[in-house]
Amino acid sequence: VSTQSTGIVLEEILHQGCTTRDQVLETCLTRLQATTQDKVVVNKDNLDSIFEVLISRGYIEKTVEGPAGDEPPAKRAKTGGTLWRVNTGTFLTYLRDQQIVAFIKNRFEESAGEVVNVILTLNSQIDGDMSQFSSSASYDQILHGLKSKNPNLVPFAKSYLDILVDSELGIIKMVDEFSGGCYIVNFTKFYEEFAKHHISSIVKERFGPRCHRIFSIVLAKKMVEQKQVAELALLAYKDAKELLYKLYTEHFLQIQELHRTPDFCPTRTFYLFNVPIEKLRLKLLNTCYKAIFNLMAIRKEKLNDNARLVDKSLRADAAVLLAKQRGLSPDDLEDMLTSSEKKQLGSCMRIVKRLDLGEINILDSICALTHFGTSAVG
Repeated sequence: VSTQSTGIVLEEILHQGCTTRDQVLETCLTRLQATTQDKVVVNKDNLDSIFEVLISRGYIEKTVEGPAGDEPPAKRAKTGGTLWRVNTGTFLTYLRDQQIVAFIKNRFEESAGEVVNVILTLNSQIDGDMSQFSSSASYDQILHGLKSKNPNLVPFAKSYLDILVDSELGIIKMVDEFSGGCYIVNFTKFYEEFAKHHISSIVKERFGPRCHRIFSIVLAKKMVEQKQVAELALLAYKDAKELLYKLYTEHFLQIQELHRTPDFCPTRTFYLFNVPIEKLRLKLLNTCYKAIFNLMAIRKEKLNDNARLVDKSLRADAAVLLAKQRGLSPDDLEDMLTSSEKKQLGSCMRIVKRLDLGEINILDSICALTHFGTSAVG
């Protein structure tokens, strides 16, 4: 099955929201036949088989029929046939599983990630929902999955499972010790650890490695005194104090006062630093929303300022495509853009591309922080 063809089928359904099978196949066939790569091999039967594969794997689904459906009855009568839409739940489950495997590989090693991937694959085959825990996978099922994917890991599977279960992360848990044990993935715990890892990386990027070291110590210890932080971070007391209060003033740390006497005397009070993880999550999430709004506003302004050049460029591209379809050489066409206009347009599009990349990176942060908040509430 062509990857390009599958992507175009999904893209068309996403553009329409929901649509009939025949409409999708006809539109996709027209698009694919306009490209030289797939002109010979793609036909309606190929696209129909792709559609069937997407249905069988749960990537697209029927819309709900009747008054409770997402589409009004008038639209269903106009288009005719069953309406189909993209099943976002399946894609979210797939992306979540990929995040978990990548996180485990980063924290442990490649082989540990492969073992977890087998557990997640078994879970998606059973239910594939976004619940708090995965379905339990027995040791024999995990071995069978490894034999088909990575036979070299089979002798070490038990060792990797024991390491993952004993890890302080708590993402993998053993729920039954019978016949080698049954294992589950704690999705809520993963989102918590993933958000903490993401916040730590923000601290490192913004404040440097020494602040990151201090932040990681406070995050791991939950509550810790200033003197203990200096000792554990292997920093001079003065430097540790300066960095701690830098993080405190930026609201990445907070102080909990623990009074030893009822008179609240400062000399007889413990000052414990801790990470207000939920407040920090909301603060960073708000910063991300502001940043992504600013990026979108700047991009819109840049494109509006160069709207005339962008329009000329699009018309030139359309003329070149039309010439190719008619068998003419694009070199015979008159250049619609001058050299200075090309230079100005190129500079504008480079800026827009960087803004797009920045927006994607911020969306990754929003995804990590939002999932943690959702799981924490649940």
